[in-house]
Amino acid sequence: MQEGHHTLSAITSKIREALHAGLNTEALDLIRKAAVGREDATEIHYLGALACARMGAIGEAEKWLAQLDRAQLGNSPLAAEVWSLAGRIAKERYAAAGDRTLAAARDLARAAIDGYQHAFGISGAAYPAVNAATLAMLSGDAALARELARQALCAPNTTGDHWYHATAGEARLLLDEIGEARRHYLDAHRLAGNKFGDIGAMRRQLLLIGSPAARALLDAVPAPQVIAFSGHMIDRPDRTAARFPSGLEPKVAAALRDTIARLGPSIGYAQAACGADILFLEAMQAAGMQTTIVLPCAEADFIEASVSFAGPEWRSRFEHVLRGATRVVLATEEAYLGDEVLFEHAANLIQGMAFLRASELSTQPLLLTVREPGSPELIGGTAATVETWKHKGGRIETIDLAALRSGDASPRDSAGGPDPVTRAAPSATQRRLKSLMFADISGFTRMPEQHTPEFVGMFLQKCRRVLDSLDHPAVDANTRGDALFIVFERPGHAAEFALRLLQALGTVDWPAFGLAPDTGVRIGLHTGPVYGVYDPVMSKMTFYGSHVNLAARLEPIAQVGHIFVSEAFAATLVAEGDERFGCHYIGTLPLAKGYGEARLYRLQWTNED
Repeated sequence: MQEGHHTLSAITSKIREALHAGLNTEALDLIRKAAVGREDATEIHYLGALACARMGAIGEAEKWLAQLDRAQLGNSPLAAEVWSLAGRIAKERYAAAGDRTLAAARDLARAAIDGYQHAFGISGAAYPAVNAATLAMLSGDAALARELARQALCAPNTTGDHWYHATAGEARLLLDEIGEARRHYLDAHRLAGNKFGDIGAMRRQLLLIGSPAARALLDAVPAPQVIAFSGHMIDRPDRTAARFPSGLEPKVAAALRDTIARLGPSIGYAQAACGADILFLEAMQAAGMQTTIVLPCAEADFIEASVSFAGPEWRSRFEHVLRGATRVVLATEEAYLGDEVLFEHAANLIQGMAFLRASELSTQPLLLTVREPGSPELIGGTAATVETWKHKGGRIETIDLAALRSGDASPRDSAGGPDPVTRAAPSATQRRLKSLMFADISGFTRMPEQHTPEFVGMFLQKCRRVLDSLDHPAVDANTRGDALFIVFERPGHAAEFALRLLQALGTVDWPAFGLAPDTGVRIGLHTGPVYGVYDPVMSKMTFYGSHVNLAARLEPIAQVGHIFVSEAFAATLVAEGDERFGCHYIGTLPLAKGYGEARLYRLQWTNED
């Protein structure tokens, strides 16, 4: 018993450490594994709800919290945490309400206040009291807000940690004591250190309050800088015009160290080619920063294409930064085969993953580059990445190689028009980036035979009508009874179709076809490089490759009535900047037929429950 308790305590401690560091996705992975088969999973279920709430997946948070029996928690410290989280979820619902004057919004505010006050009654802690105060202020009860804020300031607190100061800062803000509020928030940020998830929570609270004074305090609790990095490689031996000669390495390394020191606590995403990528990763890791490395293809092929030509020292440095990375992602596990689109795919993932992480932390990411302005825009290269980022309106900071060669090492903001485009069209035998959708109806094989013709006709007609309603048609579509395989040019096109199809099928009377009332559609979406091949049997182009196989293994594990998407799809979708869609992380799950595991997100319309 003692050993089991110790094991559970160690697991929950590890999960809480991940949450403190803002590693919400990693925490949820630990939570899902720890919850399997446990009867003592109360705290784990609470932490699952907390992780989802921090990622904005409020519906998923409610499901985790619903597994708890609050009455059995009594007046334990965990009970106070659970009631506080219940208050927070109601607060999030209230914050998302379009019109906060409506009765439903007022009910949410009241539920949030009740949850926080219940937690305060158990713990006497300042945190639930100040949250109740904020909700009272937002719902128009200024007198209650000020009373609760004073109670928060009077609550005993001997820790003096970052949460103490954040709570005191919020209470002082509600009492219009702005100078004192700023002092506390500055101390909160200093003491939080690299607990980026906690800093993100402070920022979200100030944004919820939303007053000019609250927004002015955001600079007292700055989020870590989320950096998407792209840079040129060391010049190949056969390069005729110098761009990044090996002799320039010390200057580039120094400029990167200076830039990272100036930006402060940061989280970085990059490839790991010889030259600027590795120099960036070395500087980040030496400063104790989190780094995620995205490799476009199998490691051995990437080394051959982007590292080995610079010599064995760069190979050794590549292996060192891989060992020091927080996470290494293979954008595709297959060979390079000369397909430059794999580098475009990796660049898209780096940008999208940076945007996803920055959104969790209530900030905006930065594109940091080491480049030669005016370089040709090659597929997946730095110049192409810059142009993609510009279209999203993102901030860009550039370390100019030409300036370094001439002796001016100052980083500068990118300006000016697009670089000239020299991108070549892929050949017929090269892979292309496509977004893939598989869908089917749960329980279709149990349908009584006599209903099949009518059902299939109804189902396919609905699919056809949704396809016809799109501004961007599908590239390819295949059906087999209730099964769909549809290919789209971009993830936004696939996302729109999938969500509209889900809505169209939401009104189907399943029992009329002899199926259970909880029957529904399962949808899986993935983005990746695939081969376009002419099919002489069907007399049309169709698509093949390992990423088609991955997408096919995703759909069977999707929850009925939900759309599960791969991390590659979510990141590429976010990189497009289409604000109609939201992707909420649900964990690393095993794919069908033993195809391994994948980090998955749930797709929904923005602000949908």
